[in-house]
Amino acid sequence: MKKGLEGLGRWWGGSVVLAGLLLVCPMFVGAGAGGSSQELGPSLVEFQREIVLKLTGGKEIVPGSTLADRFTPERRAVARDYLSSVFQTMDLEPLRHPYRENGESVYALLPSTTGSDEFIVVGAHFDTVDRSPGASDNATGCATVLGVARGLSSLQVRGRGVFFVLFDEEERGLQGSRAFAQKLVDEGKNVVAVHTIDQMGWDGDGDGAIELEVPYEGALELYREAAAVTGFSGHIHVTSETGSDHTAFRRLGMPAVGLTEEYRNGDTTPHIHRPTDTWDTVDFEYLAAGTRLVEAAVTKILRGN
Repeated sequence: MKKGLEGLGRWWGGSVVLAGLLLVCPMFVGAGAGGSSQELGPSLVEFQREIVLKLTGGKEIVPGSTLADRFTPERRAVARDYLSSVFQTMDLEPLRHPYRENGESVYALLPSTTGSDEFIVVGAHFDTVDRSPGASDNATGCATVLGVARGLSSLQVRGRGVFFVLFDEEERGLQGSRAFAQKLVDEGKNVVAVHTIDQMGWDGDGDGAIELEVPYEGALELYREAAAVTGFSGHIHVTSETGSDHTAFRRLGMPAVGLTEEYRNGDTTPHIHRPTDTWDTVDFEYLAAGTRLVEAAVTKILRGN
C-alpha cells in the first residue's frame, strides 16, 4: 500500500473482532426490490474468503498451482485471469487495460440503466511486493471491489455507470491507477466519484473502525449515512494519507477517496509487505462489514440520494 508519499505505493518495510453489527434492511434483501443480493448464494464472507485464499496461495488458483505472491509478470498474469473469471460469474464482461509492457489492469463496467453519462469508479490494486502473499495488502481490497460488484449487479435501477477496476502495479508507484485515470480523462468520461480500497482485513482491537483517506467534499457524510443504513458501528476516521490509488485520480481533478483499515491510527496489519501477510491473518467479518459499507455508499450515489 503506502507510506504517505505520492507515487511510492505502500511502505516496503513492516508497519510497526468482530466488526460492526450488521442489521438486516431492505437494501440487502434481494434484487426484487432493487436492493443488493449479497446473501443469495454463498455468503459474502464465504465469497470473499475464496478470493483471498486463491490470491494468496491458501488455495489453488488453477488446478495444480498456487500463488506465492503477485509480484512477477507471470504471477500477475495468473491473478488477472482469475480475477477476470470472478467478474464472469457475475455476468460482467472482464476487460483489460494494458498501459505498458507487463502492466495491465482488469476492469468491468456495470452500465447505467437510465442512460446517464456519469460514472463511479470502485477500485483496488491486485499486485504485491516480492515474496509477500499480500493478503491484507491487497487481496482484501480486491475482495471488497468484487463483493461490491456482486451486490450492485443486482440493482434494477442504476442512475450512473460503475467501473470496477483492479489495478496493476500500485506497488511500483501507482502505475496502473495513474494509467486508468488518464484513460478516463482521454475518453472524456464524466466521473462523479472514485472510491479505492487498500487493506481492509485487520482489526486487532475489534472496534470495527475504518479510515477515509483525503475524502472529497461530501464523502464523510456519505459514509456516515451508509453506516446508519447498514448498522456499521465502527468509527469512521479521516486521514491525510495520499500513498495509494485514490491519489492518481485526484491529481487529474476527479473527486476521490481511499478506504483502509486503521493505517494511520495504529491498528493496521503488522505483516505488511512481509511473507507473513497470509490469508489466516485476515478478519473476514471485518472485511465483509467494510464491503457492505462501501456498497451502501455507492448505492446512494447510484440512486442520487
